[in-house]
Amino acid sequence: MLLRHEIVRLVSKVAKNLAICWAVFAFFMMGCGDSTTKDTDKQAIMLQYSDSLWQEHKLVTSLFRFKLDVIKERKTEMKAVLQKLKFASASSLGEEQQSQIVKYEAVYRVYRDITETYTNTVLRAEELFYAIKGLEKQVKAGNYGTGSDAEKLSQFKKEFQGLKQKLDTLLVDAEFIDHQLSAVEPAYQSTASEVESLVENNAL
Repeated sequence: MLLRHEIVRLVSKVAKNLAICWAVFAFFMMGCGDSTTKDTDKQAIMLQYSDSLWQEHKLVTSLFRFKLDVIKERKTEMKAVLQKLKFASASSLGEEQQSQIVKYEAVYRVYRDITETYTNTVLRAEELFYAIKGLEKQVKAGNYGTGSDAEKLSQFKKEFQGLKQKLDTLLVDAEFIDHQLSAVEPAYQSTASEVESLVENNAL
């Protein structure tokens, strides 16, 4: 699981760096004013810019491998179980059971602390989806011109860079969330049924 996360993290960094290099090169080409570059070519480059935003957005959403609703539900259930376990006497629990409860509580703490961050990250991803869609629509409609108008081209660059910065930040947050949830998933799978059965079977 950790190896898979490292591969995803490495791929995302490579993709992000390539996108930055491509963007810098393309911006230079658009701003150099080369008479051999047709206006239609410049407009096509603007569309490629918006496509690069889509690619990074897709990378972000690919990291939402754990469903938010599932994590929220687990957090609620685990909180209820742990509250009931507070009334358990340590002497009534075996050493292995106590160890499982400690791991179970550690998973709960991760869920508790990350749920709000996860919710905000998903909402930001949704907002950026519509923002990128809006940018692309304006380019296709010719609202930024064909690349010959310096003022309109500058406005496009400003809009693009703003969205790119937000996406880069979002990617970092998505990677953190995926790493945290991936790290505790094995512990949840190995402890949940046993710990929760202690309460369900009135074994305390």
